Amino acid sequence: MNHSNFKIYGASAGSGKTYALAKAYLKLLLSNDSPVSFRQILAITFTNKAVDEMKTRILENLYNFGKHPLPEKQEPLFKELCQELSLTEDQLRQRAKLILKRILHNYSFFEVSTIDKFNHKLIKTFARDLRLSQNFEVELDTDLLLEEAVGRLLERAGSDKELTEVLIDFSLEKIDDDKSWNIAYDLLDIGKLLFQENHAEHIDRLRSESIQGFKDIQKNIASQIASFEIKVKEAAQNVLQEIENQGFDHADFPRQTLPNHFKKISEGEFNTKTLYNNQLGQNLEEGKILKASDKRDITLLGQMVLEAFLSIKQSLYQRSYLKNMYGNIVPLTVLNEIAKEIKNIELDRDIVPISSLNAILSKEIKNQPVPFIYERMGEKYRHYFIDEFQDTSQMQWENLVPLIGNALESEDERHQKGSLFLVGDVKQAIYRWRGGRAEQFLDLINGKSHPFVVEPTVHSLDTNWRSFDQIVAFNNSFFTAVAPVLENEAYRNLFLHDAHQKPNNKPGGFIQLSFLDSKVEDKDEVYCQQVLETINQITSKKHPFSDICILVRDNNKGMLLADFLAQHTIPILSSDALLLNNNDKITFLIALLKLFENSRDREAAYQVLLFLAQEQIDKHNFISKNIDWIESFLSKEYGFHMGQLKGQSVFTILENAIVQFDLASDSTAYLTFLMDEVLVVEKREGPSVFSFLKYWEQKKSSLSIAAPDHVNAVRVMTIHKAKGLEFPFVIFPFANALLDDKRKKKKSWVPATGTEKDLGLEEFLINTNKEMLAYNDETAQVYGDEEQKSVLDAMNVLYVALTRPIKGLFVVTETGKDVTSIESATSYSDLFQGYLQERGVPKNEQEVYAFGTLPEVEDGTVQIATRDSHIDYITRPKNDTSFTIATTSGRLWDDERKEAIELGNLIHFALSKITYAKDVPHVVESLQLAGHFEKDASEEVKQKLMDVVTHPDLNAYFSEDYQIINEREILTVKGASLRPDRIAILGREANIIDYKTGKPSTSHKEQITQYADVLKEMDFTIKNVIIVYIDQNINPVFV
Repeated sequence: MNHSNFKIYGASAGSGKTYALAKAYLKLLLSNDSPVSFRQILAITFTNKAVDEMKTRILENLYNFGKHPLPEKQEPLFKELCQELSLTEDQLRQRAKLILKRILHNYSFFEVSTIDKFNHKLIKTFARDLRLSQNFEVELDTDLLLEEAVGRLLERAGSDKELTEVLIDFSLEKIDDDKSWNIAYDLLDIGKLLFQENHAEHIDRLRSESIQGFKDIQKNIASQIASFEIKVKEAAQNVLQEIENQGFDHADFPRQTLPNHFKKISEGEFNTKTLYNNQLGQNLEEGKILKASDKRDITLLGQMVLEAFLSIKQSLYQRSYLKNMYGNIVPLTVLNEIAKEIKNIELDRDIVPISSLNAILSKEIKNQPVPFIYERMGEKYRHYFIDEFQDTSQMQWENLVPLIGNALESEDERHQKGSLFLVGDVKQAIYRWRGGRAEQFLDLINGKSHPFVVEPTVHSLDTNWRSFDQIVAFNNSFFTAVAPVLENEAYRNLFLHDAHQKPNNKPGGFIQLSFLDSKVEDKDEVYCQQVLETINQITSKKHPFSDICILVRDNNKGMLLADFLAQHTIPILSSDALLLNNNDKITFLIALLKLFENSRDREAAYQVLLFLAQEQIDKHNFISKNIDWIESFLSKEYGFHMGQLKGQSVFTILENAIVQFDLASDSTAYLTFLMDEVLVVEKREGPSVFSFLKYWEQKKSSLSIAAPDHVNAVRVMTIHKAKGLEFPFVIFPFANALLDDKRKKKKSWVPATGTEKDLGLEEFLINTNKEMLAYNDETAQVYGDEEQKSVLDAMNVLYVALTRPIKGLFVVTETGKDVTSIESATSYSDLFQGYLQERGVPKNEQEVYAFGTLPEVEDGTVQIATRDSHIDYITRPKNDTSFTIATTSGRLWDDERKEAIELGNLIHFALSKITYAKDVPHVVESLQLAGHFEKDASEEVKQKLMDVVTHPDLNAYFSEDYQIINEREILTVKGASLRPDRIAILGREANIIDYKTGKPSTSHKEQITQYADVLKEMDFTIKNVIIVYIDQNINPVFV
């Protein structure tokens, strides 16, 4: 058993999991010098960051192993591998060099990958067998896909009668719940279920249902509800009648509770929450029916009333269950229609959502002894490493089992079996909401699951290499003390036994628990103030801001804290602070784009002017003076000519704006990220302003730059983002979350029992609530499982938070209810309070409890300086007026020649706008207002244009006798595209005019002759073909 090729490592927080994984990988890699050994290893993890970290660690170690002398950092691992592989130092050094060379020369075979990337690779390879297009693309952004699907669905409203009725019903249900009638948000919200593995499998079974089918199911449910209502009304009336028949009056019963209960039901009160929120049932069972002074025999009546009470109660809960189902039929109908729209988009665009990759493989693999996909892969992979196994979904694991099983249970040509190395920690499973299934790991560890013939050996990495001793000791005692809050024995044992870690001989460490008054009015303000005081407490010991990380449960609290700390001049780094939409230069650029889309958008104009008014003393006057003349103002003051840029790509507009408004001096990371997004959208949707603004509205709340390293600032992040990271000091405020927050609206899938089978579905989607305990055994089981998993989720999140610090942990919570036992705790506050009680820590007036000593930075200790990693935003010179490559040739000439070329281009552009000679003054004015030239140049431009249109050889072709076609594209029969500058047509006679700058050239004649030939083919008679050179003197050349 000790030599099993299937190893499982339980790795608690800070226990050196990455080190163990890298060591096992390197040991396998260096165990022989086969040229293909590294190609037979597949390492799977769950984030791109983890992939990069693992690849870097492996390559770094191989590189340093090849050095002589060996770097001190790699020495322990190097010696361990020498010993375990029975190799001399020189042999290992040479082998490391050779393998590193092979990997670098065949890098694409170095398989350290995310599970999604591996699936993508598989599906791409076997797309044809899977009946997919060979050119399919993976859609990473499911939010955008969902937005489009919902948009298409709403477009069908009005024309599709059945769908329209469903959407109206959906709206009415929202109004009944006192919500907005605008259903778009709710459609998007419910549509997210389609991309969650926990729900996708169930929804898939409904694909064949039509809208009419769902309506029929709804009618069946409504019919049963009505039947139950009639039944309980009659039963309640019978009870009241029997009470009267037996000679009892309503006043004979204490507070008339019993007769009133049945009277309410007989009058149509069916709400189980109000009817059964009392002691009536218990009193009936104990025979306490009449007033204490009334000694009459109540045995017969009591028995009858109790039976009726329980029967009616069961019927009302059954009705409540049906109502719950009924309320979810319309959302299910809508969900199914959204799913169909998504499928249509997938087929239209040849895309596959990233969330579907697992399902595609699963469908192909299910019920096949040796799935053909894996069989055709041959013996490619023999060794598997899976990191963060607790976050693996059921489908992901089931897809991998056949592939891994084949390697584990068979031998290669050297008679060696494959291997599997699993690493994870159930206590850090915090991604159940996106499909992570921690029970899989738990079942493997506990021997309840046996996916392979080979049995695993289970190892525990039980030393904490991250935290100081005091923090390790605190977490050991805390999680042991609070473990009983978990009812499930397997979950409880995780914290009772597996959470206990050995310290690593780092003496010291500091823990502080602060309890705020839960009854204080502005609780958020008090929490923020306490965090500020804690930061000052840490920095007073000479620790830099960059040593501190504040962990929060959700982004809302993070935004609140970031805003508060920024107001108190604390440097911060947070997801909110790093959002593009919160950068003033980005909001300025987006406002500019909105003006291109709608020049009358006063809000956008205000945002533009507000940004430009930063140096203005009287901002109000500055904005009010220019808001109605924004285009001419930007043109005159900043040389930003909107008229000239209209119709250009978003990239061109923004690049021009960055130059003209001098935005590139700082915020370069934000500008670079924005321009990258612009290019992505341009590739997908085209270069139009409308397309980009639509994308921006959908994504502005999530687009953010990566947090820069080496910045002396306090980090604010969610606990989920902090997983896998460590910080010298951690502050955990708002530590008052409920262990199972019933306010969160969850939905559960429940199987149809015998009584519901005839309703038309095999399973139903219902709102998760406590009444499920009373519906039937199946719903009670589902509710109980969900409740226990929710508490485990909360405990895991708490575990991740409390195990991030190295030197100091500061928890800011609040006083809660009196905790009689840990089992009765319902929140983090209760757990912290219960822990102190169990340890016998006496209360103090400040409600602040400290363990250990806050370390101080010793004088002379060199703090890490902020490294200047600033990269300038590179753009063109400010006075460079064009982006086209052709303009660079202008720099070969002197200024006079350059000006002539620019003037020639301007005249060419102006002539394209002139139909007849009378248009010249209007065109000149329009171009000047649009910023094509300064006002004092107007006369020169006008004169130049008049020289053309009044030229003796040309003036006839600018008269109203002719039909004029300016710069109209002509598509030839061979598919070529031609665009003559001007065609003057009289009857069937055509005169072609082309404007040129520079010296006459034979290519000019060839081009205009080509125009003439095409027009002849169109049955025009060509009268004149004229090239007009417009540089200095107007020179018409008749060809």
